[in-house]
Amino acid sequence: MFHPVRPKRLSDNAIEQIVTLVRDGKLPAGAKLPAERQLMNMLSVSRTSLREAIRTLETMGVLRVVPGRGTYVREDGVSSYAEDWYAWLMGHRLEVVQILEMHEALEVKVAELAATRVTPEQVAALEQELEVMRRAAVDEDEHEALVRADAAFHRIVREASGNEVIARLLGDLEGSVDSARHALMSLPSRVQRVIPDHEAILAGIRAGDAEIASACTLAHIRRSKEELIASGTFDWQRSDDPEVSVTA
Repeated sequence: MFHPVRPKRLSDNAIEQIVTLVRDGKLPAGAKLPAERQLMNMLSVSRTSLREAIRTLETMGVLRVVPGRGTYVREDGVSSYAEDWYAWLMGHRLEVVQILEMHEALEVKVAELAATRVTPEQVAALEQELEVMRRAAVDEDEHEALVRADAAFHRIVREASGNEVIARLLGDLEGSVDSARHALMSLPSRVQRVIPDHEAILAGIRAGDAEIASACTLAHIRRSKEELIASGTFDWQRSDDPEVSVTA
């Protein structure tokens, strides 16, 4: 019934409060936020925590920062998809990073093997999933289709590797990986990179170049990790850091 209380950074609390104000209409679309020092006093956070919160909210698509003018609520509103999965990320930061590290160990090898064993039918299937991803990436309402196509693309690569042990192991972890995939795809920076990343992986596999296929896969996974950290959703600080507060 009960779950351990997780420590929250002050920036996390600021993020949640601003998102709630936007969602409830108290900060309407296009509204300008108070000046930095005033907002620091209103939220009782440091400049570092406030700037981290604003950077994260900009990544989420909630705020728009205009250099020299201020910070505004985006006119196109808050994406409920991003909100929901950002909330999930807040409690699963370490798990997502560990999943990405696991992928560094297994998916890179899978891509290397797939480049030497893929069939024409599997190449065609990969191209089809990539085309679905291209269409879904330009439509904010198609995030679910984008995630499904992303998952299918990597599933086909695993099958093409011909290594049933690795494929089965990754398949058994699909539930956890799927949640991480949804969460990462809620970051606008990830959506912008997902197509070129997969095009590069497919090019290596199609050409039968194991070195390129594995290198592109490794770059894809590491870039996801970098984007996760840059978004402010992963806390490298210890829980006893002075910038952390514990809330129920």
